[in-house]
Amino acid sequence: MRIAAFIFVMSASAAFAADKKAELIEAMNANGCKMTTAQANEQMPKLGIDRATAIALSREMMADGIAKFADDEETLLLLPPACKS
Repeated sequence: MRIAAFIFVMSASAAFAADKKAELIEAMNANGCKMTTAQANEQMPKLGIDRATAIALSREMMADGIAKFADDEETLLLLPPACKS
């Protein structure tokens, strides 16, 4: 029973993260495929994304090759194919 509950929680967590990642990508597309730290501080709470989750999502996106930091290290850039702008 514990294993089934654990698997359910992990599946729900993965689905939550995927939804939040999609919302972040959508928000970045709406903002010209970029988001500064100041913009993230304003927009992330509106998306229900806390700081730790935002950091994890940005790292995941960078590992996936769809995001990188600009030279100013304050702006996250969304890259193709995720960037539709």
